[in-house]
Amino acid sequence: MAATETPTQTEESTTDRILSELLTSKMAEALSKAQAPTVTSEPAALPIGIKLDGSNYGLWSQVVEMYISGKDKLGYINGELTPPSPTDPSFRKWHTDNAIVKGWLINSMDPTLIGNFIRFPTAKQVWDSAATTYFDGGDTSQVYDLRRCVSRLRQAGGSLEKYYTNLQGLWREIDFRRPNPMECPADIQRYNNLLQEDRVSIFLDGLDDKLDNIRSDVLHLHPFPTIEQAYAYVRREALRQMVMNA
Repeated sequence: MAATETPTQTEESTTDRILSELLTSKMAEALSKAQAPTVTSEPAALPIGIKLDGSNYGLWSQVVEMYISGKDKLGYINGELTPPSPTDPSFRKWHTDNAIVKGWLINSMDPTLIGNFIRFPTAKQVWDSAATTYFDGGDTSQVYDLRRCVSRLRQAGGSLEKYYTNLQGLWREIDFRRPNPMECPADIQRYNNLLQEDRVSIFLDGLDDKLDNIRSDVLHLHPFPTIEQAYAYVRREALRQMVMNA
């Protein structure tokens, strides 16, 4: 005949089972927290629409630097945030953020270039190596080629927007290699004003002949417009002219 459990034995068995389940649950929770990966809301790649291909370092570096600065992580490429000791409590966060910024840089490169930079341990080393490799600084031949492209560029019956965008792209590359040399605020402004006048003249000179009247109007504006204002005026008047002739 089977022995029956007493009420005391039944209570002890139930208590042991509850304690065992509770202990198992706590252990699983602890393991889950210990193994959970660090979650970051930062994207793995830069949504900038440009990849370093070896010939566009000037534009690439400006766009990437602007994006990283907007994410408040510029210190990881300019040296302001040096790596803490591995035993420092802040090392883990630095290591994670460094990996994020390094990933941004690597993912904004053409796949054929990635192998040259992937082994660098810090984002700053990747950034500095790219600058050393591709920055041609004030290379006179580069500036000459850019200025020659500007002087030869014409609307040539094409889109006004495309013509203006191409000009601005060339000028940005020139400015990157030949920044304003002035130091006094008044001289800086005077230099910029002269530069704007020159660029407005170049822009107007490359317009199609059908825009001659608009070109003349811009030259008589007072005060003399910036290149952005000149483009806006030409675009507006060209659209009005098109509507009237339709």
